[in-house]
Amino acid sequence: MFKYFLGGILMGLANLIPGVSGGTMAVITGIFDELVVSISQVFRLKKSGLKIIIFVGMGIIFSIFSGAKFFDFALSKFPFYMYSFFFGLILGSIVYLMRKISFKVFPIVLGILTVLIPNFLPHSSSISSLKILFGGFLGGAAMIVPGLSGSLMLLIMGIYDLAISAVSNLQYDVLVILGLGVLMGIYFVTQFLRWAIEKNKVFVDNFVLGLVIGSLYPIFPTFHGKGNVILGFLFAFGGYFISILIEKIDR
Repeated sequence: MFKYFLGGILMGLANLIPGVSGGTMAVITGIFDELVVSISQVFRLKKSGLKIIIFVGMGIIFSIFSGAKFFDFALSKFPFYMYSFFFGLILGSIVYLMRKISFKVFPIVLGILTVLIPNFLPHSSSISSLKILFGGFLGGAAMIVPGLSGSLMLLIMGIYDLAISAVSNLQYDVLVILGLGVLMGIYFVTQFLRWAIEKNKVFVDNFVLGLVIGSLYPIFPTFHGKGNVILGFLFAFGGYFISILIEKIDR
């Protein structure tokens, strides 16, 4: 069961970082297929499948709680450089996804608009419990899809900083709602994943690519603070390099 625990650790760390896919980490460690089957059959699960879920879950929880302190500190002290790093990670993810798909314009545009439109609608700066629940649902759904990042979905929903702070400072009122959303998202996406890919994998892949492309707008570094541009480029290049490195490992 060690490989499932290790896979969970890598998935948890990946999902702390926007642009890095927990699903890709599951593929790299060779647990993706078994994990999807185990989660999709959780209510009629055999003992072996339950062990997989437990050990992967333990790895995810361990890595998230041990790494959240760092991200909470870095985002509050160096937001420009952190988001420059995230921007580079996502650029690398886009390159990774573009190499894997057969291009279809409509689903790519649909994915881009899905991310961009909410950024231009009037919205309150307050974050409701419903928004946290829905953000957790999208984050949980994305956690299991190779090439898509759970924390990227939290960024898109505008609750990434809140989630990192809640984990770091053990804010249980936020964690319970967010965790419920995450569990719901993971369960329902595993049900949908096999059906969607079997029916039209090309559309799904292109829609995911559009989501990731669109996500570059809300996390653009200058929207989150000021800093040295050259140093920002270096952080972005570092993020891009890490994404490409992960792609090489995946191959």
